[in-house]
Amino acid sequence: MDEDRIKRIARAMCRAARLDPDKPADESASFTIPMQDYDAPAEQPAWMLFRKEATLFAAQNREIVQAL
Repeated sequence: MDEDRIKRIARAMCRAARLDPDKPADESASFTIPMQDYDAPAEQPAWMLFRKEATLFAAQNREIVQAL
């Protein structure tokens, strides 16, 4: 799967969770996203919290993701 597409999907998921995708992930994100294992270092952008879910979404919805 194209890495740029996964990043775009993860950033959109982050915005949908009302997090700024460019701000560093912090401890409060673990309460905002209860389904996500919070193990990202604080210096990583918040969209990285959604990378795993974005990859799964892209794999399950290949036809839809091709248009992105």
